[in-house]
Amino acid sequence: MDDILDFATRLGERIAADPRGRQMAEARAALEGSLPDRQLLQDYETQQQKMHELEASGRPIEPEDKRKLADLHGKVIGSRIIKDVLKAQADYLELMTLVSQHIEEAALGLAEES
Repeated sequence: MDDILDFATRLGERIAADPRGRQMAEARAALEGSLPDRQLLQDYETQQQKMHELEASGRPIEPEDKRKLADLHGKVIGSRIIKDVLKAQADYLELMTLVSQHIEEAALGLAEES
């Protein structure tokens, strides 16, 4: 199993060196370095959660809650840092999906041969 973990470590290093891996790391670092953007994202996620909970419990969603979510949404989509994180996440997820598919195909191919 050590050899598999060694391959996994080397794969992780290669992913980190890929442009999509670097962009993800840079975007995360930029978000970590921006307290206002982190707080904005937290406020938006909290408000979304509140709306989902109200909806799931059948309680009414007040116009003030809708306005607050719309306001936060506007600020989130206006944030360059958050936009960069979301784009980097999408690109990184695409890369990781391809990697996972290749690993699975190779593993299943080997399993069928034995």
